[in-house]
Amino acid sequence: MSRPAKFLPLLLLAAAAQLACSRARERADGPAARGLVPLTRTAAAPAVNMAAVVGRSIDEVRRQLGPARALPAGFQDPVRRSGTDSTLAFQPLGLTVVASYDARTRRVFDLLVLGNDEDALMRRTGLLAEAPAYLLLPVFALNRSTQLVGLRIVPRG
Repeated sequence: MSRPAKFLPLLLLAAAAQLACSRARERADGPAARGLVPLTRTAAAPAVNMAAVVGRSIDEVRRQLGPARALPAGFQDPVRRSGTDSTLAFQPLGLTVVASYDARTRRVFDLLVLGNDEDALMRRTGLLAEAPAYLLLPVFALNRSTQLVGLRIVPRG
């Protein structure tokens, strides 16, 4: 095989990679930058930014989520025993969020966003499954292990 023929497969591979990546970078003076091509949104803004309240005190959570409400009728947290912690419920923009906290230190242990559709809850709250600031855990009903109750958000560290 001649010397130029040896490099032909490498040149073809490099050219294919360049073509594949060329659309990833739009030029600053291209049609999209000038507003001639409509930009598409990749994700809608969350209704409630729950990541912003993770790791905050109950007083800060109250300031961001609004006034505390009564717990939903018949609510029982499948993980926490009632009476062991202080609990407040909030209802920002149609979501129900239950915060468990230490009444003495005002430190929030976790937040529980109630709902039965995990994808919808994550979209509406802006939560990410692999976020570095918190753990995101699905919570299932006590007697029905396949029935989602909500998503528990536990601060890391």
